[in-house]
Amino acid sequence: MAPTPAVKNDGIDMTGRRAVSWHMPTQDLPSRLTFRDLGLTIGRLPTGPNNAITDIKGVRVGHVTHIEDDVPVPGTDTRTRVRTGVTAVLPADGDVYNNRLAAGGFVLNGVGDMTGLNQVLEWGWLETPILLTNTMSVGRVHAGTVRYMMKRYPGLGHGSDVILPVVGETDDSFLNDVRVPANTEDDAVRAIRTARSGPVPQGSVGAGTGMMTFDFAGGIGTSSRVVVLGPDSYVVGVLVLSNFGRMRNLTVEGAVVGRDLDRLLPKEGRREESYGSVIVVVGTDAPLISSQLSRVAKRAALGLGRVGSHAASTSGEIVIAFSTRNRSPRQKLGKRRYLLQHFISDVFINDLYEATIEATEEAVLNAVAASSGMDGRDGQEARALPVDKIFEILRRGRRVAVPATRPRPSRP
Repeated sequence: MAPTPAVKNDGIDMTGRRAVSWHMPTQDLPSRLTFRDLGLTIGRLPTGPNNAITDIKGVRVGHVTHIEDDVPVPGTDTRTRVRTGVTAVLPADGDVYNNRLAAGGFVLNGVGDMTGLNQVLEWGWLETPILLTNTMSVGRVHAGTVRYMMKRYPGLGHGSDVILPVVGETDDSFLNDVRVPANTEDDAVRAIRTARSGPVPQGSVGAGTGMMTFDFAGGIGTSSRVVVLGPDSYVVGVLVLSNFGRMRNLTVEGAVVGRDLDRLLPKEGRREESYGSVIVVVGTDAPLISSQLSRVAKRAALGLGRVGSHAASTSGEIVIAFSTRNRSPRQKLGKRRYLLQHFISDVFINDLYEATIEATEEAVLNAVAASSGMDGRDGQEARALPVDKIFEILRRGRRVAVPATRPRPSRP
């Protein structure tokens, strides 16, 4: 069920023994069409041109993907499969460290981690890229981000402040053998350096390679909404690292389609021991301050609820939100007695809340709809979302018009 690899190379594992590995450029990974591509509109607000967080000017996304077979497990005689990766979100053009962004966040359920979030919540500023990976790779990705920042800002730690990089995680150990330290410091640096604007690869890619959503394959999803406030228009963009949920709870546009899927599809082989987690990154070019961004982050949790999350006891639902419009130069913070920020009145903020809910809901659906399925360690696998069956369920149970499904070619 895994995507067919494009290039076969000989890799060298950390013990020096040779391993046959598959290395595929992220842009070459096959991606299926999303619900919106097939004609089903999620929510009422319009999307940006790419329906992605990169519709916010200056925001870029980069992936490093590991799909590797027959890999030695360090310290053992066994061989295994690796299904993992790293995703980087660069929140703005220019110098994020010296020209920090207003930011906030929210933790719905805290059995998970996002390094650097406490500082964001305390100070209200974001000053590093946002990195996403699996649970066991946080240390290496954190170290890689520090290395990247120190090379770009040589004065870190002795001429200016130290940094606390933002690294969010979810657990891909159902499909990925986490005993193999596949994600490296170099991967973190590469994800940052290769980040780009425009369309974002989604599904089983980057940090989402080995992730599962509602018992189906898929981890990276993104969506955007455009909000008009008087003479001005703003973009709200969301990117998720989705790895949560039970099939029976999957909800599409208000219809709990998972109840039917749960009866139709085999229960054998599903992930039963863990509910999983989700990381949500919310960005906007609307002028907001930190307290408002934390309130926006709470609305992302409502978007997770719309699609079927109940924030299980063992899960982590962690949200970070930033604004590209409100930035403050680091050197001036210590020299100015007063700081002035232009921000939207709370009287007019409700449409931004609604946009966040809709974009989060659709980002999660895109994460799972875009994946072609993924196999993993020890014969375990996650099937692709049966979109045709979902359309049948929607047509059968709803009076609204649901588009007929069309052939689903892979995206180039």
